[in-house]
Amino acid sequence: MGPPKTGTSAVQKWLSSNQAILQKQGVLYPSHSVDANGVSSGNVNCIYDIDDKKQLSLNKDRLMNLISNFNASEYSILLLSSEFFFREMDVLKLHIPNAKFIAYIRNPIETKESGYNQSVKRHFQVKKLNVVRRKQLPFMVKLVEFSVQFREKDLILRLYGERYFYRNNIVSDLLYILGIDLDVTLPIVNSSYQFEALEFKRWFNQFNLEDYQGIVDRALQGFTEGSSHYSLIPEEQYIEDSTYYAGVLEIYAKELKTLDLAPLVANMKSASSKSYFTQDLSDNQFLSVCQYLQKALQLDYYLMTKDIMPLTPLINNHFHDLFIRSYNKKFMYLYLILRGRNQLRKLVKSSMKALSLKF
Repeated sequence: MGPPKTGTSAVQKWLSSNQAILQKQGVLYPSHSVDANGVSSGNVNCIYDIDDKKQLSLNKDRLMNLISNFNASEYSILLLSSEFFFREMDVLKLHIPNAKFIAYIRNPIETKESGYNQSVKRHFQVKKLNVVRRKQLPFMVKLVEFSVQFREKDLILRLYGERYFYRNNIVSDLLYILGIDLDVTLPIVNSSYQFEALEFKRWFNQFNLEDYQGIVDRALQGFTEGSSHYSLIPEEQYIEDSTYYAGVLEIYAKELKTLDLAPLVANMKSASSKSYFTQDLSDNQFLSVCQYLQKALQLDYYLMTKDIMPLTPLINNHFHDLFIRSYNKKFMYLYLILRGRNQLRKLVKSSMKALSLKF
């Protein structure tokens, strides 16, 4: 059930692609679709209705049918996965009393930076990261409330991170909880941007070009020429925040009556900061992303420069000038040829139609 930014996309991609392997192990994992990035909402649509505002409503008939079919089958475990289930834990527990809930706990600083990366990738974020620390961790509050209302043994907490995973990957770790020892190869799903790609996309988001959002995102996930090991939080603050959040997690661990968080807390208390990068790019860094995108998108890249040219930037007018002049002229000529060809086809088609009407 997540919480968010704990690898659910990779988990669901693997589970949906390997249902036959799961079935041989007695696990029923209902089918669901994934998007072009390999991302999905998991099994939420199996048992929930979702309106246009993404409000959830449990479909009790679908839930009962799913459970009835499972009980009548040869399977021993019904496995469901979705981040949406995190906010519906109490509702689901009331309707499926014998259900167990698996949650992965991640370093809150990593969660913050990963969530910000996601907001730039998919949600047109143009602001810089808000580095102010939080007094509470809402996802931990939710887990404490659940453990108070229901049995503690029905909440299974695991630590998120290769160093904590069984066999060093989250799918093997999840399967291990189910009693299955399997070494798997994970697909790369919804990977975070390199720093240069992140800052380019943040600048690009100001134009709100939805038609290009998907192709630019997919292309930038493949940009590997920049910096991957970085933090947007100043180094001294990173260390202080790590110690602070370690103490917060210790308090929640006591409330949850668990020692499962101890390794994460210990590592956070002795954490060292990643290299701190201010959220700005040099001209060379910006143009390196432009060159990569042009190679990946080709004609679409020229069309983007053409669409952005008349728009007035609110952030960094200098990059606007660099971007609209960065296209390769061969794509401009290709566009003109294709446009001329299409106009010629329309002219021939209309001429033929006029001739047919005349005769």
